[in-house]
Amino acid sequence: MKFKDLQKFDQDIIMALSSHKGIDRAIHGKTLAQSLKIDLRTLQSRIEFLQRNHCAIGSVDNQGHFIPLNEEERRAGIIKKMKSGIAINSAVDGYMVADINWLDQLIGG
Repeated sequence: MKFKDLQKFDQDIIMALSSHKGIDRAIHGKTLAQSLKIDLRTLQSRIEFLQRNHCAIGSVDNQGHFIPLNEEERRAGIIKKMKSGIAINSAVDGYMVADINWLDQLIGG
């Protein structure tokens, strides 16, 4: 993947994040999305695309997105992503085993 082959959105995200190298310079997603004039969901989706395509873009709760400068920072971003994956898998598992009449059973007793 080459920079010039990316969509304009993705190029803009990478250029914006190039000013946020290091976890101590992280930028909150909402702020980044506003600066790029896109909504937060679009930003998150595009960052996930970039991550799948071997761009090391980290994020840490209450700090935001950043380009890691070392293995420790990269590991912090990986751990956050892994925790999100575990939470999603747990939600999917619960959804899969839920009775289709769960609401009536819960409320109606």
